[in-house]
Amino acid sequence: LVFSTDGNGCKSGERTLVSSFRCILLFVLYINQQERTTMSNSNNTGDIMEMAKAADQANKAAAAVSGAIPEGAKTYIRQAKEKIFDSDKLRPVSVFFGMGEQGAWSISLNPVVLCPRIKNNILFFYLNYILLAALIFFISMLATFLNPKTIILSIGLAAAWFVVLKATAEDKKFGPITITRKNATFLMIILSGVAAFFIMKDVFFITLGSGSGISLIHAIFRDGAKERIEETTSEPQQLEDTEPQQDLEHDFA
Repeated sequence: LVFSTDGNGCKSGERTLVSSFRCILLFVLYINQQERTTMSNSNNTGDIMEMAKAADQANKAAAAVSGAIPEGAKTYIRQAKEKIFDSDKLRPVSVFFGMGEQGAWSISLNPVVLCPRIKNNILFFYLNYILLAALIFFISMLATFLNPKTIILSIGLAAAWFVVLKATAEDKKFGPITITRKNATFLMIILSGVAAFFIMKDVFFITLGSGSGISLIHAIFRDGAKERIEETTSEPQQLEDTEPQQDLEHDFA
């Protein structure tokens, strides 16, 4: 810095000195901001790596559980699932409501008539009842998540997760107690489960109550399922009975 002896030179030197300090201060602030950005990026990278490790451990645990199940049990479960959730057993809407049928709905308080009717309807329309319960569950879930109370609780829970993950980037010590990210995450999982229970309990109660009630009413008043069950079970038997006769005729010829 060069200062002249006159007043204008002193003022010019002061301005130059202030500008120099200002540049140094801005440079220091820039370096500090770059260090914070680097630390933030490293923390985010560490969070992503920990989440990836947790997901990998969960996949390994699921693979270990799946490997412990015997192959025969897996085959039995797969066949049972295919048999139960066979799309051919999903009855059309016209059959479910008895459209175009004579006497499709009737009222009977006689247990001799009522009990077999309920049994036959459950066996014949069970996949429709499951679909009805799933539809009620979806509508109840949508209504629950559109509730302002649920939205506020979800936002608060997400904010709590963010704060906990940021605060436990390094171990925190409170006297003799050391809180690690693993402990904090486990506690947040428990709190999230409790919050999800209080959010979803009404959905399950509505689905169970409404689905069971509507299905029971349909099973009580819907008539004609017994004849349809007999038709579906008699078709394979008729095919089996005709095949040996054709073989005998062919051998005789």
